[in-house]
Amino acid sequence: MKTFALVLPICILFFGCKTNSNNDMQTKLLPPQNNEIYFGAFPDFGGSEDNVTTQKIKDFEAIARKKIVWAYFSQNWFNGIIYPKKAIHAIHNAGSIPFVRLMPKSDEQEGFPEREFSLQKIIDGAFDAELKKWAKEAKKDNIPLLVDFAVEANGNWFGYSGIFNGADETSGYGDPNYPDGPERYRDAYRHIIELFKNENVHHITWFYHFNYTSYPNEEWNQPKYYYPGDDYIDWVGFSLYGAQTLSEEWEGLEFSRQLQEYKDSFLELHTTKPVALLEFGVTDYHPDGNKSAWLEDAFSTILNNPYIKFSAISPWHENWENEDGTMTTLRLDSSKETKKTFQKLVKDKRFISSGKFKN
Repeated sequence: MKTFALVLPICILFFGCKTNSNNDMQTKLLPPQNNEIYFGAFPDFGGSEDNVTTQKIKDFEAIARKKIVWAYFSQNWFNGIIYPKKAIHAIHNAGSIPFVRLMPKSDEQEGFPEREFSLQKIIDGAFDAELKKWAKEAKKDNIPLLVDFAVEANGNWFGYSGIFNGADETSGYGDPNYPDGPERYRDAYRHIIELFKNENVHHITWFYHFNYTSYPNEEWNQPKYYYPGDDYIDWVGFSLYGAQTLSEEWEGLEFSRQLQEYKDSFLELHTTKPVALLEFGVTDYHPDGNKSAWLEDAFSTILNNPYIKFSAISPWHENWENEDGTMTTLRLDSSKETKKTFQKLVKDKRFISSGKFKN
């Protein structure tokens, strides 16, 4: 099996390299071998998650003392369903793989049904023209991409979440034995992937990204119902956070405890795809807990847990101010102690900075 590592050795160091090969060839990110784990990140691209610069990647890598395989950012549809060429090239130029989150949001508000980019409209083809143009420009650019759609849909915050799109009803859409909210998400994602395939775009690795704990944590809202299926998805990933605010309970949100407590909902996916921890982190300066200890537990669990074999991790590196004036401090340099701990943990040789694609 060919990989860029064999065909173009320079691309081992500089992911996302354009190639002169036929861009109708399948190009997918392979899982690492020998129990190694890709090290990616969201390297503080701002609150809108799309302020992408090469310098921010370099700054994060200086903190980690290690290069990242991918850089994760959002393509917010309220700015238009537009191929984010500038951001993709900034990441490419930094030597990382561009990882694009397709976010069907009409604004930054959370907790309300999506007004413009509803899942049903996506299924009905209302945005096909824009998506086809996105696909055509991606094909022309021919930089290998990682893409996920409408992340954490089993939560209750984003307007595209299942809870706002039919929830546990079964009579409003599709299969009368399937919960409408998850079914609409599944079919909307399938529709997008099929559209890209019909445009002969084959250099995208498709990720399914859910929240490890479902909100509400009811049967209809479990990740298995949202999953588009192994025929559509190349990698499966999820978010798993500790306390994100100073008022949030610390106890019960330890990484190892959550991974064990909700493992059955993950295992019910019955997927053979490689697994990525696409978002994780915890706030610093919490009155009831220590960030370095949380990270120690997280990394130890990632490397040694008996439930899930992780093929990639991607910490969320960002601080923000909350409505009550307190700060959420997820950055990995939020304190000297945190920075030192993080550097020690990612130094482990199993965390690698180079990946391979297959043709």
